Amino acid sequence: MAIFGAKRDLSPRRVLEIDVAQMAALAERQLSDAIASFERRDPSLAKIVMAADLRIDAAHQHIEEHAVRILEEKRLTGVKLREVFIAVKVAGELERIGDLAKNTAKRLLVVSQEPPIDSVASGIVRMGRQCLVQFSDVLDAYSNRDVRAAQAVWGADDNIDELYNSLFEEILTAMMRDPKHVNGCTHLVFIAKNFERVGDHATNIAEALHFLVTGDQVAGARPKGDETATTAVPLPNEVV
Repeated sequence: MAIFGAKRDLSPRRVLEIDVAQMAALAERQLSDAIASFERRDPSLAKIVMAADLRIDAAHQHIEEHAVRILEEKRLTGVKLREVFIAVKVAGELERIGDLAKNTAKRLLVVSQEPPIDSVASGIVRMGRQCLVQFSDVLDAYSNRDVRAAQAVWGADDNIDELYNSLFEEILTAMMRDPKHVNGCTHLVFIAKNFERVGDHATNIAEALHFLVTGDQVAGARPKGDETATTAVPLPNEVV
């Protein structure tokens, strides 16, 4: 049974394209709601985000099964084959973004019970919104088969990484300044990382679109500015 209902008089590949677009809309809404639940410290909205993940997962499974049926029934080559292959890949990226939104909502349930750190929270919201813009832009690019727009998303990923680096250090400092923030800050690190990963998945979709349209991989190394793996954790006597 199709998750999004019957689509009569359409080719199987067109139906697959529509299903991916509808799954993308679900994932975009889920991410937007996750950001809003964090900004408002709203557990009720966070629970809605968590529940929405079931529909995302079901859509992903439906798209994979549909793609397999197409490949079993059709002898596709060239761009038609790439369309089916990339539809499955994009659906996988959307499912992972849904998981990140769900995880953000779950952590908000804890964070909302902790003392707020306004400066850090506002930075995370700003990062989340930038990730949402990147995600929305790459979905538009995919829908329009716009390689140039996808390239812009691909090239902007290091901006999100720079935000994450700055937030990571700010969260560590807040943690060291006041031990009562340790639990909440730990969850804030993971929420910020979730948003950084959303940027990575948007970049993956941009690369997938480039391959779909051109048949070639994106040339050059992917922009990557996450430096947190080598960031030294400050000792208490180093924090002023």
